[in-house]
Amino acid sequence: MNKREVVDGVAKHVAWWVHQRRSKLAEMSHESMAVNPFLIPLIMGLGDIKTFDELADYLLAGHFLTGHFTGFGKLIDEKILPDVFKADKLDKKYRKSAPYGMSCFDEIDHIVKTEGDGVCLLCLKASRWTIQLTMAVQLNRAFDELVRERGLKKVAFDKIVVGVYYGTSEELTDKYDILRGENRGAVHNVVDLKNHVKVVAGREFWSWLNNGEPSTQEWVMDGVLGGLREGATADGALAKEIRAYKKSFASLFEKHVDAAGKADWHGILKSING
Repeated sequence: MNKREVVDGVAKHVAWWVHQRRSKLAEMSHESMAVNPFLIPLIMGLGDIKTFDELADYLLAGHFLTGHFTGFGKLIDEKILPDVFKADKLDKKYRKSAPYGMSCFDEIDHIVKTEGDGVCLLCLKASRWTIQLTMAVQLNRAFDELVRERGLKKVAFDKIVVGVYYGTSEELTDKYDILRGENRGAVHNVVDLKNHVKVVAGREFWSWLNNGEPSTQEWVMDGVLGGLREGATADGALAKEIRAYKKSFASLFEKHVDAAGKADWHGILKSING
């Protein structure tokens, strides 16, 4: 993909995503957020938080951020890779056709055709922390099964690629070695797949995705910024929706505060747990 194709394609989907996030926030109510009644007094005490209005700011920041992380991951996976970079997304419909319904394809997100590595099965991850030990071992087993099925001529591909779309290869945890069958320190029951599985992260991933173009991640960023400008122009800022959500959330607790400003923690516990 050339620069204009990447920038314009990413911008289109980011503008759509900004609109979707705004719409979802406007529809949300405080019931969408699960609150741990035992943890609230500890958070307020440790953070020197004096009011439930301040608590709302603190908790909602994390709540919204989690939603942004999840939503952006889906944007990359379901929109930008298939539409902008022409990856074949293994969605529900795609998996109905042979051989993609086989369980060994469960960990594969896309099929990417590259000039350097040929036809690749892509397992997409967000960052260095996305996989833990159990998942790394599970991925190794799934990849080993794919390699064996290829040997039996039941599936066809050139390489399995684990793509990490932010961070660097040097910063990845040892879990990304384990999924390739390489043990560091503790010995895990994994198969050596180093000749069949490669891991690319950050700039290296975006370059690989676009046939070796090293500036691809900068083009993606330009598209993100352009999409943000377009989305903000169309919908405006989210301040009004955030204030309304915060007020709704804080009202849950304020009714359990007496005239002296003391919280009834047992009352809050009962309102949440029954």
